[in-house]
Amino acid sequence: MKSKAIAQASLERSSKLGVAEAQEKNQILASKYWTWGEIRRGDCTIDGGATFTLFSDGSTTWVCDISSSDSGDEWDGAFRVTNAAGVVLFDTGGYHFDISEENVKKRWNEFRGPNGQLAAAFNEAYGNSFTCSC
Repeated sequence: MKSKAIAQASLERSSKLGVAEAQEKNQILASKYWTWGEIRRGDCTIDGGATFTLFSDGSTTWVCDISSSDSGDEWDGAFRVTNAAGVVLFDTGGYHFDISEENVKKRWNEFRGPNGQLAAAFNEAYGNSFTCSC
């Protein structure tokens, strides 16, 4: 219900960084991915294993299983990628998912195409945090 107070946006740092090498023969791009444990905001939950992937061409995917114990909830978030020294390389645009139904697990699977700014940051990308609210 929208009468409930919206939970404050807060920061979740990724728990793991993974790297996959390019396979030119198979036309597979190099990638870096970060995973998170369970994230809870208000009535909403993102299950552990949520994954943000950055590809060498600057395209991205965000995949997670999400649910809410209340109908009408919506999840908003954005990612901040840093280098090993903690310097911000880029912030993504906002992500939005309409959960709508209570007690129904849904798959949030969002792909964003190639992006020159993100591609330029690929080699240095190391840390990732997810600022989010529901």
